[in-house]
Parts: sequence; C-alpha cells; structure tokens
Amino acid sequence: MVPTCADLRRPVVLGRDGNHPFEVLGAHPLTVGAGVHAVAGVRFALWAPNAQRVSVVGDFNGWDGRRHPMRSRGGSGIWELFVPHAGEGDRYKFEIVD
Repeated sequence: MVPTCADLRRPVVLGRDGNHPFEVLGAHPLTVGAGVHAVAGVRFALWAPNAQRVSVVGDFNGWDGRRHPMRSRGGSGIWELFVPHAGEGDRYKFEIVD
C-alpha cells in the first residue's frame, strides 16, 4: 500500500501551523480506491520517533503484532498503516518496540 497520511511534516503533526494532531494521528476510517475496487478500512498513524518497530494489534487481527507491522515515514517519527476491513468500533492498541 502507498502511504495514506498526506501531510506528515513534523509541525503539522505536532499541532503547529494551526492544525490538530488528532486530525492526522490515531485511527481514521478510510476508503481506498473507487467503485468496485473500493476497499474500506482504517488508517492508523502514530508518532513514535524512538521506536525500532511498531505494529497495530486489535480485534481485526487476533491481537497478533506480527500481522500488521507499521511503516516508518522516515525522519518524521510517524508510523502508519492502512488495515483493510478494520472498522469503527474495533478495539486496537499500538505495540511498540524501542
């Protein structure tokens, strides 16, 4: 999957520039694609600048950190992942290894 967080400049994520971190970080329902190729899911994003590895675990993957490892967005400290078929109301946590 391609990155799903459009603007991950550090000031934006940290609430500077008049934006709010909750608009970028956390869990946000998202549909990727269009028409018959549309896939609904959830985009997860977390700021963990010192992490070596981050996974999202939850109801949708049996709380198994091996199933959905997140991608680091370079030097921004942001980790992100789109999880197809996850939905609103699914419980989740971030599994962080530093």
